[in-house]
Amino acid sequence: MIVQVSNATFLIENCSTQKSCFSIKSDSMEELLRLFGSSKNIQFVPGEYPYQVNICRQEFSNSLILLIKEIDYTNFSKLATYC
Repeated sequence: MIVQVSNATFLIENCSTQKSCFSIKSDSMEELLRLFGSSKNIQFVPGEYPYQVNICRQEFSNSLILLIKEIDYTNFSKLATYC
């Protein structure tokens, strides 16, 4: 799954080593740290999303709640004019 926010893009995949975690990759280390800051194992991997962290499903769901709270709903009316 790809999630795009104003400052970064995230690629969310199942973790290849553990069923109970996700691998989160991003093009922004700052946003990765901000949303998943309690995870200290940020890795650098070459490619489009060079920053990666593995997190448990519960921590991921907590971070999604933060993302949802940051949505600016006032911009939705502008979006409706394009549909």
